[in-house]
Amino acid sequence: MRLNGDVGWLWDWLAAAGLEPRALGEAAVLCALKRRLDAAGCTAAAYPARLAADAEERARLLDAVLVPETWFFREPPAFEALAESAARHRLQRRSVPFHVLSLGCSTGEEPWSIVIALREAGMRKGDFRVEALDISARAIEAARAGIYGGRSFRSPGDGTWRSRYFDELGDGRYRVKDGLRGDVEYRVAHLGDPGWGGGRRYQAVFCRNVLIYLRAELRARIMDQCRDALDPGGLLVLGHADGIGGPDRGFRRHGVAGAFSWIRRDAAEAEPPPARSSRPLAAKAVRRDAPREAKPSGPDLLSGGRETGRAAPFDEGAVLGTARALADGGNYQAAERLCQSHLASHPHDPEVHALLGIVMSAANRDDEALRYFRQALYLAPSHNESLLHLAALYERRGDEERARHFRNRSAAAEGEP
Repeated sequence: MRLNGDVGWLWDWLAAAGLEPRALGEAAVLCALKRRLDAAGCTAAAYPARLAADAEERARLLDAVLVPETWFFREPPAFEALAESAARHRLQRRSVPFHVLSLGCSTGEEPWSIVIALREAGMRKGDFRVEALDISARAIEAARAGIYGGRSFRSPGDGTWRSRYFDELGDGRYRVKDGLRGDVEYRVAHLGDPGWGGGRRYQAVFCRNVLIYLRAELRARIMDQCRDALDPGGLLVLGHADGIGGPDRGFRRHGVAGAFSWIRRDAAEAEPPPARSSRPLAAKAVRRDAPREAKPSGPDLLSGGRETGRAAPFDEGAVLGTARALADGGNYQAAERLCQSHLASHPHDPEVHALLGIVMSAANRDDEALRYFRQALYLAPSHNESLLHLAALYERRGDEERARHFRNRSAAAEGEP
């Protein structure tokens, strides 16, 4: 079945749901619509009336548009930051359980990873509680079932904990052990609804790779709700491309490279100092089984000069560190100007091209981001941060083939099997 006629109503429908059609990718959205038209045996002209009358079909279309792409322990440093936060909670001898919220939990790999991370940190049943929300009833059903195949296990070291927390079913499938099932409460919820938090307080909130698909006003509202739901000192974990929405939302940078996390400031806490060069926008995922590399002299840039075999000069690090701090604070235009000024005198520096790609991506200017990341790879073909960001950008666009290509190149650059 071909798409004939005007489908502009679809963009309005997505916008009314709080979604940002540009971030979802036009090609991916139209492909999802065509799949639903074929399945429903409906024409594009008649489909809007079908959607208005059929709540189940609306849910199916959302499921088709929001194709989940998740796996266990995605971006491992986030879970290290969580374990540290839980350890502080225990040291304070607080009587309430450590309460974690997973927003946009998809098919459950993230909340189950949270449970496993806390169990591995020594917490027992009753010491913590995890709540997990998603707009998709089908995704929540899959999360509750807790049955996963090989694509869900992609992180280094998965085999070291999988046998402790999963029963093997055969055919490459694993089921979450019964002993963990009481640790997570799953709920269907739309983050556009103001009452999704239910007035509860949390010590940690995960909202990863969700905000990038939402309209600006909804992103800002969710950030405010996350701040209000967190205890002072609570941990907010975002995705690598999710912006905090500005420097004045009541958070300060956590500081662990690759965790993309923030701490809620107490009302009496002073304004945070300028961001340190902890690479929050472009940090590489930490491999627990990899040896720590010596840091280059001068500030640590995107790849620390490792791709080019040289340490970054101090003046270069100062310029790019300042640009990164500006971008972290949401001042993308100033960060771009500084990078462009630096690029004029350093046109063959892959680091500045990669940082410009990160700034463009954070500002939802994906076409420009792709161009800068490709230029960085032209100059340094094994530039891992550019490979990872390109994979994420194509994943956002629904182009799984290209996303897989760049993930495979990243794995090869890391020397992974």
